[in-house]
Amino acid sequence: MSIYSVLSRCMGILLAVLAAMPETPAAELTLAEAERLALEHAPWLQHHRSNADAAAERAVYEGRLPDPQLTLGLANVPTDSYRLNQEDMTMTVVGVRQAFPPGKTLKLKTERAEKELAREQARVLMEQRNLLRQVRQAWLELYFQEQSLRTLDESRRLARKQLGATEARYRAAQESQQSVLRSRQALARLDERAPMIRAQILRLQAQLARWIGEIAYSNLPAELPALPVAPVEFDYTRHPEWTATRTMLDEARVEVEIARQEYKPGMMLDVSYGFRRPMPDGTERPDLLSAMVTFDLPVFRDKRQDRKLAEKQTMEAGARFELDDKRRELESMDSSLRAELDGLSEREQIFSERLLPATRREAQVTVTGFARDQSEYRDALMKSLDTEIEYLRLRVDRAKAQTELLYLTGEQP
Repeated sequence: MSIYSVLSRCMGILLAVLAAMPETPAAELTLAEAERLALEHAPWLQHHRSNADAAAERAVYEGRLPDPQLTLGLANVPTDSYRLNQEDMTMTVVGVRQAFPPGKTLKLKTERAEKELAREQARVLMEQRNLLRQVRQAWLELYFQEQSLRTLDESRRLARKQLGATEARYRAAQESQQSVLRSRQALARLDERAPMIRAQILRLQAQLARWIGEIAYSNLPAELPALPVAPVEFDYTRHPEWTATRTMLDEARVEVEIARQEYKPGMMLDVSYGFRRPMPDGTERPDLLSAMVTFDLPVFRDKRQDRKLAEKQTMEAGARFELDDKRRELESMDSSLRAELDGLSEREQIFSERLLPATRREAQVTVTGFARDQSEYRDALMKSLDTEIEYLRLRVDRAKAQTELLYLTGEQP
């Protein structure tokens, strides 16, 4: 036996073994996995977390006194000779200067920074909910498109089979040319829908990839996942959007109090020590210590302090209106979303219990009479396809409405 025969047999055995090995199932991207990856890796959410960390640092330093200032210089230098030992008052001065803001300004700045931190933390929660909503919406729409493509491919397979049968009957003079043309048109109608569905799939996968990376191009499971249950009662005060808006009102109130503090005088303490050189005859001169306190004089209040206070009070009023509008917006969203979800649930029940079984039964009956009426078969095929896709669209729309409600109400633990 030649070496080539041995190699051929070994190659044949290897190919047989590889063919007999079970195929490794392709990884599936579940909705729960997409949510986890988005929460861990989405750059936009990390951006808001960084803002919250920065606000936490700001809350530490905002209420501290400003840094003291060091002063160095020469005082009382005679201009006729510029000699430092000519006059008794000539000295080298070293001083420290410290400013003290008026009233409770420092305490109020700390309070303002804490409100800013609370607002950023609320925004992190808001963006987390928003990210989950967007990921769920994109995943569900991708699921709909993939399932629609599967349904369409199955209908195209049946339509091609039906076209082949019609052409065979036409060649046997048992079918008219018009029936063949109608079958070809029906198949073309199905074929022209496939490219747009594939384009939608690629668009949605690219959208998911923004949040979770290349795993977005994996296959999705065949079953529609169950979403978390939304609370029955909606408490708008627990929504992070309302919390963030409320903290903005709190900040505006603190700004008003800071503006009120500017009616009080600020203060600056200046302490300096002057070193003097000995007299020309060697007599020592005593050093000099100076201390001064400088006060602000807010005497032109109508041009500055009054205007600034009026500005902050107006901004506080605007924040109060915004908070009331946010409450109304959230309550309106809750009512409308629950109404939409109830309507979709009722429609889904009608589809599953009445319309879908009737359409499937009609298609079965028509297939039974396939040899007798080709036009009825084509109509039943298209009607069954449209009904299946419409039912899938309805289920996905209901799930998407539930994701909107979960964004609004939060999820039960």
